[in-house]
Amino acid sequence: MGVKDIEHRQVIVIGAGPAGSAAAQKLAEEGLDVLVLERRSIVGNPAQCGECIPHWGEVIGTFNHLEDHQWLKEYFDFPERLILHRLDNMRVFLPSGKSYHFELDAFAGHRLQFDGYLADKAVRAGAEIRMSTSLKRLQQQRKANRELLVTSEGRFTCDYLIDASGSLAHVGRLRHGQDRDVRPEDQVPTIYAQVKGDVPETFDVFLGSVAPSGYAWIIPKGPGFANVGLGVRAGKLEGDLKGHLERFCDDLNLEIISFGGGWIPMGGPVKRMVDGTTLAVGDAAGLVMPSNGGGISQAIISGCFAAEAIVANLRHQTPLSTYEDRVRASMGPALKNSLRSKNMGYAFMRGDLMTELILRILGPIGGIKRAMECERSLWIV
Repeated sequence: MGVKDIEHRQVIVIGAGPAGSAAAQKLAEEGLDVLVLERRSIVGNPAQCGECIPHWGEVIGTFNHLEDHQWLKEYFDFPERLILHRLDNMRVFLPSGKSYHFELDAFAGHRLQFDGYLADKAVRAGAEIRMSTSLKRLQQQRKANRELLVTSEGRFTCDYLIDASGSLAHVGRLRHGQDRDVRPEDQVPTIYAQVKGDVPETFDVFLGSVAPSGYAWIIPKGPGFANVGLGVRAGKLEGDLKGHLERFCDDLNLEIISFGGGWIPMGGPVKRMVDGTTLAVGDAAGLVMPSNGGGISQAIISGCFAAEAIVANLRHQTPLSTYEDRVRASMGPALKNSLRSKNMGYAFMRGDLMTELILRILGPIGGIKRAMECERSLWIV
């Protein structure tokens, strides 16, 4: 491609994570011309999460109006080779060491394999993915009445743009700066380590001073192997997170093999997910559970919804705003409850003593379990 050449595509997706790959596959299956631009050289590497992936039962138990969505149901039917360890149980530990036990319907995966699998499905459906291509700026060409996407590997225009760039929402940032209407808020830094040692069979979550205004986790990924991490509100821990994680692993006699991490938006959905012909999906739209950091299922669902909205707009002139309407109708109640639980934690769980007291008052079933499942606590109006 020459310096002055501009490539036009029907739909461009920024990011080849679960949201971008789901959108690209659905669009390609509908016969649209789709190009996915991914800044990383390898899809899914490095991973930026704890790698807990929900099964379909967990998804429809959390979100509304999905039971009859056959495409999504089939999409969540992941092959056995991706399931490293079944996560049928979760334990939530209070500062005192007391724990509460809950059922779970999820599995531990390896994001390099998982994201690669989803990207491969999109390519097989007819989408194109270009790696090592980062979006640098958006440039308005007033005479041509179009927006130019300037990347590290060329210049592009498109009819529709999907922002699946993750928590920092690069499209929204380049177009609107720090406008909170289109940028996810309360970005929480996270760090995790792949470890080996004597690891539990359950998905364990730790609350209290080990991770103030956040949580620590252990996600088993097979015999003697786990993902251990910390997600802590910025400024709540002195020093760097890596040192705290190393001490946490030392206390558990776990040997660290490698590190990873990133940012998780904990402020709830952005106020505006549709900006002209641009649709924000997944983390870029703030579709992460603030009380537990989960976002993979929301990413896949929103990617599918965005693709369906584009197809309906192209073929029937249906407003793209229907995308946001569907997202809020399906995910809104759970996200709202999750945000309420997180805000309550920020407000009241200050120090181990207060955290212990609040969690014991809430109790395992009416409070903690419902918070983890993004339902409203029975004790909070």
